[in-house]
Amino acid sequence: MKHTGRHTGAFLLLFLTEGDSYGGQLLQKCEEELPVNPIDSAILYRTLKKLENEGAIESYVDTIHHDKPVKMYRVTEEGKKQLGEFQRDIEEKMRNLSFFLTKYNHWQESSHD
Repeated sequence: MKHTGRHTGAFLLLFLTEGDSYGGQLLQKCEEELPVNPIDSAILYRTLKKLENEGAIESYVDTIHHDKPVKMYRVTEEGKKQLGEFQRDIEEKMRNLSFFLTKYNHWQESSHD
């Protein structure tokens, strides 16, 4: 059971704080760096479009650093604000998930007596 989750945007914004990127680079970062990677190209581009519509990122065409024009993305001030909101949301979820794991492990230990 894999969940794409609501945090795809958080990962993309976080990667964009390291520098401007194009979609293929971001997808590669997801594949290489995320411990569990539920992000495919369709999800990535859908999320980039959503982030751009929200003003969290902006795109531009780079013709200098590439052989052909490439659509690049950069994080905006709004995106940095959203990152803070994601951070708070993720911390809350982690507390609940830790509670679940502790409770589950306790049940597992006690049910095998």
